[in-house]
Amino acid sequence: MLPERKHRALLLYLLLLTCWPWLAERRQPLQADVWIRALTAPGGLTWSASTLSRAWADLADLGLVTKEREHRLVRIVPRREDGQAQYEIPGGRRDRWNTYFALPDQFWLDELFAKLSLPGLVMLLLVAKETNAKPEVWFTYESAEEWYGIKPKSAQNGLKQLERLGIVHRRRQVVKAPLSPTGATVRMWYSLTGPYGHDSRAALQQRAMKERRRRLKRESAPVTIDGVKP
Repeated sequence: MLPERKHRALLLYLLLLTCWPWLAERRQPLQADVWIRALTAPGGLTWSASTLSRAWADLADLGLVTKEREHRLVRIVPRREDGQAQYEIPGGRRDRWNTYFALPDQFWLDELFAKLSLPGLVMLLLVAKETNAKPEVWFTYESAEEWYGIKPKSAQNGLKQLERLGIVHRRRQVVKAPLSPTGATVRMWYSLTGPYGHDSRAALQQRAMKERRRRLKRESAPVTIDGVKP
């Protein structure tokens, strides 16, 4: 969404996925004012009924949500991040098509979502994704475009903002490069810090999986009448 400058659409999609575990079971869709209040914070983007409607339309055009009208409200249902199927709440599967990463609650509670520019938000998601199974990842500004389609300047601006906010740590490593005039080159490694770090997010995923298994177990338990199982 970075090339199209769909900042609002990306934030709205992230909030929808965050809320989906309980929103999916809600009988009535949320009103627009609820979404607007949730996304409004000092220093952040301005939200209104028209900008919210436009963001939902952008997500629908990208194949990331479906919209179903229910009386005067519209029920929004998320689709998978690649737009190829309905979204499923992560259930612990580890195949390449079902891996996922988590953002901690602090992203919303500390209003980091309102502080980040679009490049900062995109680079946060990129580093989080790449450090889902390992503590850190290396790439260059140029390789960000080759590997992820992110312009070098956008990658640089986004990472610098995350560094200023203390969200990203950068480690400099000198490695041998026989074809270099100096015989060496510098490799930059990036990792997230605090609750966004690899270990903290791994623990968050484990807790979420355990809670989901407990909930599924409760839902599948036979109904009892006066303490007698059928």
